[in-house]
Amino acid sequence: MKKNERFIIYGGCYGLLLLAAFLLQLKWQGYFCCSIVFVFIMWRLDKVMKEESRQKIRLREAELYMEQMLYAFLQNPKILSALETVCVLFEPGVMRKQLETAIFHLRKEYDSNMKEELDAIEQQYENRRMKEIHGYFLMVEQYGGAYETTVELLLDDLQQWMERVRLHQQDCRKYRRNIFLAVGLSVLVCAVTNHLLPKDISLSDIVICQIASVIFLSLDMFICYRAAKRTCRDWLRERESYGEKDEKKYRYVQTHKGLRSVLYRKSLRKKMEREFPQWLMDISLLLQTENVQVALYRIRPQTPEVLKPAIDDMLEELSQNPESIEPYLNFLKGYDLPDVHSAMRMLYALSNGGYGNSEKQLRQILKRNQELLDKAEKERNQDSLAGFYALFLAPALTGAGKMMIDMTAFLVVFLTSVHR
Repeated sequence: MKKNERFIIYGGCYGLLLLAAFLLQLKWQGYFCCSIVFVFIMWRLDKVMKEESRQKIRLREAELYMEQMLYAFLQNPKILSALETVCVLFEPGVMRKQLETAIFHLRKEYDSNMKEELDAIEQQYENRRMKEIHGYFLMVEQYGGAYETTVELLLDDLQQWMERVRLHQQDCRKYRRNIFLAVGLSVLVCAVTNHLLPKDISLSDIVICQIASVIFLSLDMFICYRAAKRTCRDWLRERESYGEKDEKKYRYVQTHKGLRSVLYRKSLRKKMEREFPQWLMDISLLLQTENVQVALYRIRPQTPEVLKPAIDDMLEELSQNPESIEPYLNFLKGYDLPDVHSAMRMLYALSNGGYGNSEKQLRQILKRNQELLDKAEKERNQDSLAGFYALFLAPALTGAGKMMIDMTAFLVVFLTSVHR
């Protein structure tokens, strides 16, 4: 946003504050106090707006990079060639500089620097899907094999994620707008209430009402700031939904019964349902070159904490009986997760299938996983909107508090005048 545009926005906001102060019949001291709060809020908000602009640019760059890398790799499965194709699409900036650096180093010493250069790009954007794409590209470069189907599935997954992010951004903007409207309506209701009182009793002459009005406007400005800040987020970094104590909860559920066990099970079930699709995606990419059991062992360090105890139990069972279906059926058996159980049966079928249908089975697993991942991420996005709903209700609470103070002061003044 340009400096002139920011001044226009800030000037308009200050004009609205002066109008609200006028409607609430503030004295000059109240105007002064609100102006100080306004300057502080705008100073913080300016940083938020700059960060929001930066995050939008990062998101656009990462989306363009990942999408075009997949298309380029689909045409020619060489990382250097894909980087050269994609680099020309970017204007001078962070991504263009990083790509040019990577291309320069790879041309000098291709094999030894490949992962290091891709890691440098990942560190700039910190996106899980980017890491997956790079990891798969490195695997194809190293081992070869058929890659078209998996790249197309990764491309579909990326496009679905991009669409979910855009929809979530629209939802955030809609909630932010509604919060601003709620703040304006709250101020208007309080102002109208003041003007409906008898003219012989002026609340503007009561100190406590003036203080309440200043606090009321300050809280409303803070609510607007929080609403703006919630729409400013790192859209590339996905939050984890598990904690370090989940393994203890999992073991407790295995060995205990009762209310505490039921609550733990309910909490773990929700986390498992969200984290499983990502784990399945990771293992599916390994299945391009490994069998199921080797892939399970290799993916273990990257497994989300909430799934690690169940994976450890499964690996222990497989070590004792590698051909049995029981370890797959016992995975999260007591958590009522039909999608998870269905996917584990597909993994077992793949581990015991012949070469003739293994590719088809893997394609089915990846397709099913995309559906689960889409569902999990939509639920996560919906949960993240809960904070907006709380902010939407906040102006009603501040307005109610302001009106209670005003009405109390009015009754005190009125009853005092009656007794006289």
